[in-house]
Amino acid sequence: MSGAASLRHQLRNAHAVELAREGVPLNVIQRQLGHANLGTTSVYLQGIDTEEIIATVHARRAPMMSATAGLRL
Repeated sequence: MSGAASLRHQLRNAHAVELAREGVPLNVIQRQLGHANLGTTSVYLQGIDTEEIIATVHARRAPMMSATAGLRL
């Protein structure tokens, strides 16, 4: 792999890992990387602490809407 190709691969890998650590679903990461196969995306995430990812997702608050959102008052 050339230097530029290696750098691109490292950047894509770092991006995928950071998204996973933020709790972004694997299928969303797959689409961002342009992979047709989910297995290809999962290769980028080998060696990541899955407990860290699960804890991040569980710690995230669900988005809230006001009680009157979308209502005509």
